[in-house]
Amino acid sequence: MIYLWFSLIIVFIIIIFVIVNKATIKRNNIENAYSSMDIMLKKRYDLIPNLVKTIKAYIKHEQETFKNITELREKGINSQTNEEKFNINNMINNELNSIFMLSENYPELKSNIHFIQLQTILNDIEDQISAARRTYNAHVTDYNIFIKIIPINIITFILGYKKYPLFEAKEEEKKLKNWMNENE
Repeated sequence: MIYLWFSLIIVFIIIIFVIVNKATIKRNNIENAYSSMDIMLKKRYDLIPNLVKTIKAYIKHEQETFKNITELREKGINSQTNEEKFNINNMINNELNSIFMLSENYPELKSNIHFIQLQTILNDIEDQISAARRTYNAHVTDYNIFIKIIPINIITFILGYKKYPLFEAKEEEKKLKNWMNENE
């Protein structure tokens, strides 16, 4: 009888180790995917000063838009949590949308080679952010489902595993993407 209890305890411990290891692997996949997305966001942050400088030469009276996007870029670079970065990303998309819509009123800007190059680079970065977001969200969904499966959810709850937030595209980002595709 003692051997039966001992065997059950060993099996239970092995099951816990398997669950913890699997959850850890899934969490590491999320962190890796987030890191890739973060790199793309930093590329976009680095592109913003060039874009603003190019557009400023043509659009003198839109200083508020430039101030907003510059402040958001700084906040994005200094943000600490995923949710902060996601929210700032959405605000930056709003401002970029405004900037590109403004270029419609300035045909000389819209035809400027440097502006076109920056727009192309930004479009490529947006595509990479979108791909990184899909990868991140796939890993988050996989992890969130795993930690909620019965009976795994009991162990993950006891060990303090929490759900990760998804990184969702807002309507403004979709508008920006559509505008950039139309104007390539």
